[in-house]
Amino acid sequence: MPTIAALLPGRRVAVPDADPVLRAYLNEQLAAATALSEQLRRAAALDVLTAERTTLLRVRREVAADRAALRTAMRRLGASTDWAVVGVGWLSAHAGRITPLLHRLPVLERVAGVLPTTHPTRAAVVEGLLALEDVLGGLHRRAVAARLLGDLVAAQGVRGEGTASVRGLADRARRQQEEVEGAHRRCAAPLLRRSAD
Repeated sequence: MPTIAALLPGRRVAVPDADPVLRAYLNEQLAAATALSEQLRRAAALDVLTAERTTLLRVRREVAADRAALRTAMRRLGASTDWAVVGVGWLSAHAGRITPLLHRLPVLERVAGVLPTTHPTRAAVVEGLLALEDVLGGLHRRAVAARLLGDLVAAQGVRGEGTASVRGLADRARRQQEEVEGAHRRCAAPLLRRSAD
């Protein structure tokens, strides 16, 4: 457990190393936050989600700030960053770009007359929905893990810079999740209209 002196602002006192299992867990969460940021960037770049771009980019900025709060908490808990784990998270998020390609098969392309030409193609809607669902999965995971992180910080008696931000992570993730769910419902509207016909 970190000493009180190590937690005082402005003091450069060495913090004892965190339990290796805790360090591994926190690095996995850091990697997940890195992947989530990439998923949000990818979703915001899709033409079918142009109307949601402002929301998605704002959530991405918030995720970046939350990631910084996590790194601060990790330092205060004595958990160094494992850049190999974070790099794998980033690579796995980039590998997710392959999934939309699988949904560009001709059978999913817009058939003339199925949807008015002012609507996005069915394949584009599917791609947007899948991208948003990836983001929602990441936000749900982050909300669950953030509650645990808040408990860890409280149990370790960590105080100072960044700890208030850590305690608010779960609430922010839930709010972000609600916003992205709204974007998902709006993206699905063309498919729902077609189903009702």
